[in-house]
Amino acid sequence: MNSRGAKVLAVLGLIVFILAGCGGGNRLISNRDGKVESGELILDSLPMRPDASEYVIGHGDALDILFLYAADFNQIDLKVRPDGKISLPYVGDIVAVGKPVSALDSVITARYAEIIVNPDVTVIVRSFRPQVVYALGEVASPGGYEYHDGMTLANALALGGGPSKSGKRSEVLVIRRVAPDHVVGIQVDINDLLSGKRFDLDIPLQAFDIVYVPKSKIAQGQDFMLALKELILTPSELYLRGWQVANVKILYDFYRKSGATY
Repeated sequence: MNSRGAKVLAVLGLIVFILAGCGGGNRLISNRDGKVESGELILDSLPMRPDASEYVIGHGDALDILFLYAADFNQIDLKVRPDGKISLPYVGDIVAVGKPVSALDSVITARYAEIIVNPDVTVIVRSFRPQVVYALGEVASPGGYEYHDGMTLANALALGGGPSKSGKRSEVLVIRRVAPDHVVGIQVDINDLLSGKRFDLDIPLQAFDIVYVPKSKIAQGQDFMLALKELILTPSELYLRGWQVANVKILYDFYRKSGATY
């Protein structure tokens, strides 16, 4: 089976797990490299994305590229473009997004070794893309909101203006990319949370999490698949663009490509 076929099966499997049988409730849906599983939500062991050992360059970052012995080649406040690349004199475009700083340093050094004898290159991140969380779907004001330490599910819903009347509160999802090949959907019935009965359901968020409130209409299954299939099943590109993006419009582009509207 080719990779496209495997992705289609993974989409169908994910939708079956989310929509079949029990409907709402608190569950964990996991897609690890196309293998979809669903199980009980254990609040004290939520899947968390590990802290990176080295900063990974993202869209919207600004870089200084410094040449120790060839200052004429220096590039100051060089923005990473929406396509994830930077342009450097004489060597052209270089992919920057997704690379640790040291890896980009090595790539640039190798490219300029064809022009400069023993180039000594240093890459410095001058400014960082903002960290955000997304409140999407059936909320009053869908969009990306600045992330801060200690942010929770209730905080994100409040920033999004709260669930709309058409939102299905029993199946709110926190979508988190734990690794490039691993996405989880943390499904929470927020009725008890919003009524003050279960504050333990106010789960902590990480930067670039997506809080998604699905529709309560009969068409919700199709809408959910259309809106989220790209986010769930395109590991590498969406990991870089959907989970590490400064401009939320880029994220919405994926919804429009899927035919979803809000």
